[in-house]
Order: sequence, then C-alpha cells, then structure tokens
Amino acid sequence: MPVLAAVEGGGTTYVVAIAKDKPENIIERASFPTTTPEETLSKCKAWLRQRSFDALGIATFGPVDPRTSSKTYGHITKTPKKLWRDADVVGALDIFGVPVKFDTDVNAPALSEYRAMIDKGEDPSCVAYATVGTGVGVGLVVNGAPVHGLLHPEAGHACVPRYPGDDFAGHNPSLNCPGWAEVEAMCASGALAKRAGLNDTAGLKDLPDDHPVWDVAAHYLAALCANLILVVSPEKIVLSGGVMLRASLFPRIRAKTVQYLNGYIPVPAVASAAAAETLIVPSPHGNDAGIIGALTLAQDALGGGSSSPCRLSLMGGAFAAGALLAALLR
Repeated sequence: MPVLAAVEGGGTTYVVAIAKDKPENIIERASFPTTTPEETLSKCKAWLRQRSFDALGIATFGPVDPRTSSKTYGHITKTPKKLWRDADVVGALDIFGVPVKFDTDVNAPALSEYRAMIDKGEDPSCVAYATVGTGVGVGLVVNGAPVHGLLHPEAGHACVPRYPGDDFAGHNPSLNCPGWAEVEAMCASGALAKRAGLNDTAGLKDLPDDHPVWDVAAHYLAALCANLILVVSPEKIVLSGGVMLRASLFPRIRAKTVQYLNGYIPVPAVASAAAAETLIVPSPHGNDAGIIGALTLAQDALGGGSSSPCRLSLMGGAFAAGALLAALLR
C-alpha cells in the first residue's frame, strides 16, 4: 500500500499528515501555527523527516504559482499575508526524494470531492469547492484535473451585486477597486464580525440563526454560486470553512441561488431550493477536507496527474456571460 504525505498550508495553521493506501485513511497528523515561512516550514520538514512515505502533496493558501515551467513555481505570490509573499514553499519541502504535487488549498479539496463522486459511480465534468472563513477561496476541477489557466481560480474576489440597502465598505478588500464588491470583502468571517459589531470573529458562533448578518452572508454566497453555475456549470458546489459550520446557511444559500438564476438554467438541480440540496452541499470530510485534498495531490503525484487547461468560448449573444466571466476571473 502506498504511504502518502501531505502539507496543508492555512492562514492560521499548517497541517501535516500521513495516510496509507488512500487519502481518507489518515494514520498520523500534526499541526503548527502559521508564523513565519522559515519557522513554520522548518517544523513541517522536521516532522516529515521522522517518517517514510512514497509521495508528497502540498496545498497552500494563495495566490500561488502552480506552473511547473515557471521560475517561481511553488511560491506563494501576492498574498495579503506580507511575511509569506514570495515564500518558496515547494523549494523548502521538496527535499525527500519522492514525487511531489503542488496546488492551492481549494483546488486540492476540489479534486478530492471530484474523486469521491467518481467512487460513487457518478460521472461529473466539473466540481467547485469554496471555503468561507478568514478569506473566500474557490477551487475548480474540470474534466478530471484542477484548473490553472493563467494562474488558478480566484473567484473569492469576484464582483457580486450588493445586498439590498447594503452600504458596507468591505473588509480588507484585496483588489481595492472602487465600486467592486468582492465576495471575500463582503462576507468572509472578518467582514461578518464587523457587520455584527463584534470585536473579533470568535463571537460569530454565538449569534443566533435569525441574526440579520446571516441573511447578508447567504446573499453574497448565493451570488457566488449563481456566477459559478453560469460560468463553469459545476455538477457539485461544495461549501466549507469556518463560516459554513453555520448549517442554517445552506438552505438560505440554495434558495437565493435558485431565486437569482430566475429559471434561466433549465435543469432539475436548480429548479427549486429543495432540488438544490444535491448541488450545493457541505463537504463529507468536514474540517478534514483540506488535508484530504493535499493527500489526494500526493496520490496524483504517484500517478502522474496533470492540470487541466482552462479554455472558455464566449459566443455571440453572451455579453452578460462575458461580464460574469470577467468578474469571476478578475
């Protein structure tokens, strides 16, 4: 049985793990606070050095450079986390003489969610995975492989319509573009805490389900889901991350997504909020989705998996879709 190793780099915590035979069969793990690249990656290396494994998967927050032909392949690039800008994550960890595969911390779990559908006998062509926590990130798998294209999806910074009457300026917008209502700036955990008048995000868990902030969050996340459906047509949208531990968000997001599509997509999965229960779903892996995704990359490293080119064609009469695409890929 192959022994898989993985490193999942999060904004607050780095996780390392070992699995036997398949990514879900985790037998060992550890976590370290995300401090400086030197300190954090050194702890990951020290832990891995004490173990034997056949392949290594690395998934980290971004933006990153996943292009193997690039001089900055394996680097974190223009991240808001200033200490981690230009950090060479793969260079620091690719020291064990085993195959290595690297991607974002959302593309990797998107791949594991895709594989889970295949294992169930389904035949998806596109799966989206979104994490909603400190930030909002979206990973995409199309035709069996994570999408890279120009770089990789950054749909957490897509522009979405404002909630009716919402004059919130946005919390730490990365694009800093006037008039650009980013999903992340509108409804990541920091934004929701600020909207609710909380000192920090820890207080979000104590807000009741009927607090107005959750309807605002559902609006922005439904707008994201609607854009994803219109642009890449996923058969599954998996929503994960700390904010999505609020289970009451799922029925609201499904209902609003169906409402915003307004009957334009004539398929059963978005015919009603009840039907959308099979389309917009939580991860079956819960909080393990990220590290299982990284272990899936290790599994692919043994099999020589490759990324999918992103090729989209906009035909005449699809001006509105072009505007949505520009918002998604901005």
